[in-house]
Amino acid sequence: MKLKKKYFNVLFFCIAMTTLFSYPGFAQNTNSPYSVYGIGDIDSKMYNRTAGLGGTGLALRSSAYLINNNPAAIAGLTRSFYIFNAAVAGKTVQFSGTPVGSGNSTSKDFWIKGVSLSAKINKFWASSVGFSQLSNINYLFSGNKQVEGSTSQYLISYEGDGGINDYYWTNAFSIGKHFMIGVKSSFMAGPINQTENINDQNLSATIQSIQQDYYYHLRFEYGGIYYTPLNKTWDFSIGGKFSAKTNMPSDRTLTVIQNGTTLVNNQYVSSNSFSLPMTAGGGIAITHNKRSTLAADYVYENWAQTELKGNGWQAVNNNRISAGYEITRVVNKLGRLPVEKSIQFGAYYNSGYLYVNNKQINDYGVTLGAAGNIKNLLYNLSLNVGQRGTEAAGLIRENYFQLTLGLSYRDFLFSKGRKFD
Repeated sequence: MKLKKKYFNVLFFCIAMTTLFSYPGFAQNTNSPYSVYGIGDIDSKMYNRTAGLGGTGLALRSSAYLINNNPAAIAGLTRSFYIFNAAVAGKTVQFSGTPVGSGNSTSKDFWIKGVSLSAKINKFWASSVGFSQLSNINYLFSGNKQVEGSTSQYLISYEGDGGINDYYWTNAFSIGKHFMIGVKSSFMAGPINQTENINDQNLSATIQSIQQDYYYHLRFEYGGIYYTPLNKTWDFSIGGKFSAKTNMPSDRTLTVIQNGTTLVNNQYVSSNSFSLPMTAGGGIAITHNKRSTLAADYVYENWAQTELKGNGWQAVNNNRISAGYEITRVVNKLGRLPVEKSIQFGAYYNSGYLYVNNKQINDYGVTLGAAGNIKNLLYNLSLNVGQRGTEAAGLIRENYFQLTLGLSYRDFLFSKGRKFD
């Protein structure tokens, strides 16, 4: 009966998450002007227990919560437990700048940020499979364009959608009592769509051109964490991660529709590629009495080596700095999972990998978070207030509020009746 009840709980959690994520009110509907460049907005935020810490967590691990900032961190999970984790985020943006009008000054959005299943298989090995969102494209630009050699004009608009997802398998290993290593094997894949709509009212003609680039490639990320007690009250950990430059090829197809009639249908045009940069990062964390933790991270992305550029823009090296502080209270009850509650504060700064109109598009903000559990259901909730971009040089500034919710179902693995070490 206990086994059937466990499987029923897992099934109920999966159905609940599927129902929540598929609700029509959560459809994407915003415009993100900077997603027009490259493969779209590449999200550097984390959507796990560290979201309230400004995404700081390269040196952090948890025995109960999924922390995957560093591929090595899942080795810290408790043996004989599995965790099914899902994360969502809702965002409200206020745009400002010369190109912004009264009809396009705000936006709202909701994303599924990732789903994963993780488990500590034995004393040394932990594994996790899942997917997360690497980039997102969602923009709409419109205006009038003059016909060469005449005074006539036609309406034109450019609309983009799609993005790249990260489908991954992470494996981590404990080496001795103080060291763990891990590797994240990812298959990056997804479509980037751009639709051009031309409306000539004089000729009563509407032409729609749909260009799709489908990107795909493998990418590997390596990580390590060293942790040790300094004395009876203080613990210290240090961690780092690395991934090499990765070229992502793409196949481009074209569809052309005029007045509802398809002239060209999904015709192959060319092959292209996009490069993800070499990325390296490190972090430290200090914990006092197993209750309060102060952590800091630094991540460097060498975008200059990718030589990505276009009309009025180019990719430049990005530096990300973040720090966070957490206060945790753990209550152990006989025969039950530990009850763990925490409050988190954090801040972050991204120098920005986009350089547009001679301005670097930076991003910075502060976070506030809370985490806890209700029996086998763990949760983490965070609020992110930030600013991205600038109004200078005819660009757009984004002031945003983002709410992130992570839910995890945690239970025993079925392993010949063994539940504890």
